[in-house]
Amino acid sequence: MKKEGCSKCSQTTVQGRAYIDENTKLLCVSLEEKYEKPEGLKVLVPFICTTCGTTTWKTIDKIENQK
Repeated sequence: MKKEGCSKCSQTTVQGRAYIDENTKLLCVSLEEKYEKPEGLKVLVPFICTTCGTTTWKTIDKIENQK
């Protein structure tokens, strides 16, 4: 959901990588445009607006993206 007052979500959104922090066991996100995704699996990927922090989650299939 887009935060009120942010008009830059469509221009400043960056793909992230979700992971569980080993020390805290919390779900974390790092901003990484490209990284290896598992072959043949759908991956839930966060897309974060670097202006307001709005996060949109999308399912990505590595095979579909290569076509």
